[in-house]
Amino acid sequence: MSRQSQTIESLVMRDQLSAVHHALFTTLISNVFVSFCLTFMMWPSVDHRFLLAWVGSNAVYNAIRISLASYWWRSGTSERHPDRVLRYLTIGAFFSGLSWTVGLIGIAIAGQAYTIATGLAFCGITAGAVIESRAHRGVVPAFVLPSNLVLILLYASADLIASRVIAMNLLLLFVMMVRSTSKTERHFKDSTRLKYEATHLAESLQAANVVATQAVHRLEYVANHDHLTGLANRVAYQKAFDQFLTRSSSGEGDVTVMLIDLDHFKEINDTLGHAEGDEALIEVARRLNSLLTPDDLIARLGGDEFAALIFRPRMEAEDEAIAATIVDRLREPFRLSDRAWQAGASVGFARFPKDGATMKDLQVCADIALYHAKSAGRSTWCAFSDDMRRETVTRQRIGRDLTLAVDEGRIEVWFQPQVDSRTGKVCGLEALLRWKHHELGWLSPPDVVKAAAATRQSERLTRAVFQGVCRMAQVLAQLGRPDIVVSLNVSPDEFGTYRVADMIAEELTTHRIAPTSIAVEITEEAVYSTERGGDDLAALRRMGVRIIVDDFGVAYSSIGSLRTINFDGIKIDKSFIQDVGGDHKDRRLTGAIFAFAQSLGVDVVAEGIETKAQAEILTGLGCPVLQGYYFARPMPQTQTLAWITQNAITAPITATGTTENYPSIRAIA
Repeated sequence: MSRQSQTIESLVMRDQLSAVHHALFTTLISNVFVSFCLTFMMWPSVDHRFLLAWVGSNAVYNAIRISLASYWWRSGTSERHPDRVLRYLTIGAFFSGLSWTVGLIGIAIAGQAYTIATGLAFCGITAGAVIESRAHRGVVPAFVLPSNLVLILLYASADLIASRVIAMNLLLLFVMMVRSTSKTERHFKDSTRLKYEATHLAESLQAANVVATQAVHRLEYVANHDHLTGLANRVAYQKAFDQFLTRSSSGEGDVTVMLIDLDHFKEINDTLGHAEGDEALIEVARRLNSLLTPDDLIARLGGDEFAALIFRPRMEAEDEAIAATIVDRLREPFRLSDRAWQAGASVGFARFPKDGATMKDLQVCADIALYHAKSAGRSTWCAFSDDMRRETVTRQRIGRDLTLAVDEGRIEVWFQPQVDSRTGKVCGLEALLRWKHHELGWLSPPDVVKAAAATRQSERLTRAVFQGVCRMAQVLAQLGRPDIVVSLNVSPDEFGTYRVADMIAEELTTHRIAPTSIAVEITEEAVYSTERGGDDLAALRRMGVRIIVDDFGVAYSSIGSLRTINFDGIKIDKSFIQDVGGDHKDRRLTGAIFAFAQSLGVDVVAEGIETKAQAEILTGLGCPVLQGYYFARPMPQTQTLAWITQNAITAPITATGTTENYPSIRAIA
């Protein structure tokens, strides 16, 4: 039997017991009353002592039955063990029936068994038992069986035919009585069972409805919240975006869209592991929640990217204050693995409807502002402006015309020489992209690279530039200068969008160029921004291509982080070179970098050299390779080859490392 069926049967039995309990008092009082009536009617004919003993014992016994039943009811025994109490009551009824049987036998001995009084008394108690015990059939047969059996035997043993007929009728009446009580009990149990089944079904449906509702709420929560931080996810963010714009359009208030990006989160992940990285993200979410109001919405869009929808009746400059507070709050160190870690964050935001009328436009504008914040040195905020809009339009136009420019060969590759500080001879060339747009004129290389990334043309553009690199390497080999290494800059955003190493390998094979003649300049961000960056760099080094870490000392660059990169050289950023002549601190720092590189056995290139003093100081500090306008500006291939030829004639420098001949080298350029 199932647990549900057991529960319902137990409830049915308790209802049976309850019905018996409620009828018991009336039944037993009637029982005692009828016994007194029978005693009164039999008083003249039956021994008085017998009658008094019988009626007294019957009254006492029934009083005990009532007391026990009341005790079981009050103590909760009837609630806990209804089957046991019903059994006790049935036994009690049986002994009560035996008491009446004793009375009947005593009356029969006195010759009064066939009187009307006796018949009425026994028919009465039998009928009463049947009427009051409709819920449980066991009580009735237990009570009436002894006395009815004796009564039937008395009438059946008489000589009169009429007495025997009465005995048959009494037997028939007893059978009908048992059947009737059985049917009555079955009907009672069936109706009670149906009642509880209906109740149970209703409760089950209600419980199922509650469970279903809770499941829907859970699913809705999961569908609209980030599983790690509990913030709104991208789906909920997009839904809320539409609602915020609708409210603002109806004049309820102003909306600002903020994009928040952690600056050095990957360093935490790589150093401490993803578990600690998750703790950092949870703390970021907690801090953001503490800074904004319930009218705002914070969302995690993925990874370390967060967004905020700021709603105010009148925004004015409050969004600027919020952005500054977010930057300051997220700049505070995190406590992770018993150490203080600082990540920082950059924030870019756009306002509705000033900067855009749709979710897509505002998102793009906020993303552009975020990019400018990162470009400004990170851990800062930036609001979208009209200048950025014009820049975006220009970039879109550049991206639109880039395909044709690559196909028609209008993407030029210029080269800036790098000279050996000890000999003055050219030892390397840095390849630089140049494009003169037919309407916009000469374009900034970073703008072209960004436009290529935005229009998914990075591979085509880099391939075109690298083909120019390969052509220059071919000519240098033909001139007997395979020792001059030509370097190519690869943007960090390119790693992960296509296989950089595969593209370079294809072009090297096509142009039959030795990999050792080529170097790839990267920033450390190229490795941190994508997991595939490391694979590409490893493949390039296996080929023999040199890896140079560019812009060392700024942005992502740090000595500790270089432990994860296999590289052949570093290029010191020009920001260190500008003040090397006047700032002793910069000079000492630059000298320390040279010593660090020497200890690792890697080359160093100092770029951005514009004066004779800078060149002499760097040479004195031991910098092996120099690059900058002081020697030569970037030039097309033909002029570069001419410069190299002239350099071979005029380059010799004194053994002391002076730079007297450098001006003549620059003049030729």
